[in-house]
Amino acid sequence: MSAIKPRDAASLLLYRMNADRYEVLVGRRPSKSRFMPDVYVFPGGAVDPVDARAKPASGLDKSFATHMAVGNSQARAQTIAMAAVRETFEETGVSITQTGHPGSVNDDSWQALAQRGVSADLSVLKYFARATTPADQPMRFHARFFVCNAIDVAGFDDKQLKQTDELLDLRWMPIENPDDLPLRSVTKFLLKEFASWLNPAEAHTGYPAFTQRSGQRVVTRSKCN
Repeated sequence: MSAIKPRDAASLLLYRMNADRYEVLVGRRPSKSRFMPDVYVFPGGAVDPVDARAKPASGLDKSFATHMAVGNSQARAQTIAMAAVRETFEETGVSITQTGHPGSVNDDSWQALAQRGVSADLSVLKYFARATTPADQPMRFHARFFVCNAIDVAGFDDKQLKQTDELLDLRWMPIENPDDLPLRSVTKFLLKEFASWLNPAEAHTGYPAFTQRSGQRVVTRSKCN
């Protein structure tokens, strides 16, 4: 039986400095979730066709398309980034936006933002990594991970956070010493990589791509420009 083709997805590592440590926003997937139930994850989900039609208030850095496995398509790279913003808004209430209008898009989330007179601010997102669900899994995603410092999100404070049916128990988790929470191996890998990425003493050697084959971790890197 041939492997299921992975669906494009996007996730966001929203982080902040609290006292002397970095923290990242995570939440627990519900028990009834078909994909990764009962584990803590970053906000995110599958790319929807509506994300290609919605217009951002500011564009994504064009250099990222080279590393995102999108055939150097800036339009596709931007669509995936739009999904990260939409999913984060749906799952956490955090609005990564600035003044603008997403256009006449038949979608509850984009219309809710349009009513506020805002659309996605992709300029504050940085592409970080990607991961593909192993080929032997019944549900597969090719997820791109973006990072964003909470201080760069216009008007952000913790009052924006709201628990939803999609992501429970929202919390700020230490990046370098995660709480004793159930995490998948890909999440642990990304946390370790991100800790290195944040450390100015360590060189940023490339954008990692993570998967597993026969239970073994496989990591490749797209070199920085």
